[in-house]
Amino acid sequence: MSFSKVFRGTSGLWHDAYGNVLYLYAFVFPWRSNLKSALFLLLLGAFLWQTARKKNLDLSILKSKVYRTMIAYFSLCVLSLFYSVNQEGTLQFIVLQASIFLLPLLVYRRFSAKQVQNALLLFCLSCFVLAVYATMLTALEYLKVIPPHAHSLATLDWTFFSYHIPQSIRFHAPYFSLYIGTCLIIHSYFLYTLRYSEHRKTFLFHLFFWLFFFSFLALLSSRTALVATVVVLAVAAVYLALKARKYLLLAAVVVFTAGTSLLIFEKVTYLKTKFSQNAGVTERKMMWLSALDIIKERPITGVSPGGSRDAVVESYRKHNFKEGVEARFDAHNQFLMYGVSLGLPGVLVFLLLLLFLLKAAYQRQDFILFAFVAVFGICCLTESLLQRRDGTLLFSFVTSLLLFAPKDQPIPRQTLVKQKKPLKN
Repeated sequence: MSFSKVFRGTSGLWHDAYGNVLYLYAFVFPWRSNLKSALFLLLLGAFLWQTARKKNLDLSILKSKVYRTMIAYFSLCVLSLFYSVNQEGTLQFIVLQASIFLLPLLVYRRFSAKQVQNALLLFCLSCFVLAVYATMLTALEYLKVIPPHAHSLATLDWTFFSYHIPQSIRFHAPYFSLYIGTCLIIHSYFLYTLRYSEHRKTFLFHLFFWLFFFSFLALLSSRTALVATVVVLAVAAVYLALKARKYLLLAAVVVFTAGTSLLIFEKVTYLKTKFSQNAGVTERKMMWLSALDIIKERPITGVSPGGSRDAVVESYRKHNFKEGVEARFDAHNQFLMYGVSLGLPGVLVFLLLLLFLLKAAYQRQDFILFAFVAVFGICCLTESLLQRRDGTLLFSFVTSLLLFAPKDQPIPRQTLVKQKKPLKN
């Protein structure tokens, strides 16, 4: 399907008000705007109104192990209110996490595979526009800071761009990289499902965006997101090549991955510097050891989400980690943060959620969902992704859209490519 058809409203898609809100939500939520919160509330209001009018609530979603685990996770967060020393902070965290179990319910079996595809493409388009906008802002700043004689492509300081692009739009670099990596996964899947000989324009369209997101992800130089995305995509390509017994393709994947990785490492100065200097490694060790000390003291209940930041900062102080105290860092590891805030039950529930998602994606042969959850889980080892709105919204959006929203699950391959009409006898 060509991208232009997303906006033509074939099959009356744009006459569906609920679908329109989903499209708008998909487009705006990567941006630094409160409009996404308003749209989420609008979806919630529409859901409650339709449920009350029809007097019928589809509870078959409760059959899903993934959704039951989401409810268990949210229940742990709510229970932590009773022993929290900072109930206001815990309540704010609960509100932040609400989309994880609410959004699946709001979109459950309400959209066709085509609508899900459209929402994914709009999300990618939004990230593309945001990336271009951030690059333009950084370029304007570059012209002000760098002397005029250095304004040439040959002497361009790419490190300046790598560092300042996320800051120009107030987007934490690891999170921005994860958004870009998600777009890369989406376009990788579309490229896999399309045949160049039959859909040249559409194939080239996805190839352009794939190359853009791949290059931009390298430029951002967020190590975990970059490495995780490249490795997961390479492993997926190897698996598909082995399954199809295309050994020449398998060799090409290995050579391309190794060659591209080496090229990026050598040419992207900021990334090479971060790897060679092990930037952030010592600091993370201090954060993780400090978090483990708290988990050992409160292994069953933790200190509650509202008290987790104060607890880790106090532990930093005991370890004489001055930078962590001054900046009030979290543990930069989502698993450890759940251990600190919700105890070992919180860690176990989160692990089960990721495993059930991976299992469901594998059973449905849903490449996008499997790759996204794998990359997200790996990135949780070095970032506390669900402690911030950007990470929580991305997780709830992608999992809800792919696992719960389609009326026919998963997204059938035949809906992703335009089929030829059968010849008449």
